[in-house]
Amino acid sequence: MLLLLSIALTSSIYANTPVVAGAGDSTTVENTASKALLRAEIVNYAKELLGTRYRYAGRTPAGFDCSGLTLYVMRHFEVGLSSCSRAQINDGVKVNLNNVKEGDLIFFKRYRNRISHVAMVVEKNEEGVFIIHSTSRGVVIDNLTKSKYWRPKVCGARDVLTNRDLPVADLLARRAAEIKAAQEEKLKKLAPQAFYMLYAAR
Repeated sequence: MLLLLSIALTSSIYANTPVVAGAGDSTTVENTASKALLRAEIVNYAKELLGTRYRYAGRTPAGFDCSGLTLYVMRHFEVGLSSCSRAQINDGVKVNLNNVKEGDLIFFKRYRNRISHVAMVVEKNEEGVFIIHSTSRGVVIDNLTKSKYWRPKVCGARDVLTNRDLPVADLLARRAAEIKAAQEEKLKKLAPQAFYMLYAAR
């Protein structure tokens, strides 16, 4: 039974590992079928930071401000961004709010009609546009479409992935390796527990 449990846990690791395109290619994100995979993995990486506390001018998992979060996530995928939200709105290309995709950035004006906040698009579906951002509540996901606080403050959106030459396949391969390593580490921690449970059940 222990062998079967180990096989099941190992299978779940590989089932959750992203599919990777042929390694070695360097191409423009928007001109490759891997574009959607890269965007999805950027968002998944951002989600791993959910719950991280807010810290003014924070740019590490010890604490983020809004632009620190987007800077940290994009840098992990070799996408350079400016250091603050007022500057990030000039990065990439302008995109209509109705056409935002995973990984796009949305900007907000709060104080003195100046840009003072940025968030990343997580998903767009029939329920609305979902964003991940660092707020006074820490790193959270909100439904922008239904937010009475954030929606009126939206002032624009940018696609910072279009027209960038990125090693998409290499980035996806590295990301897959990261996920596999993390899940294998989790399996190592679960294995003794599983053994104990099986022993206790005898």
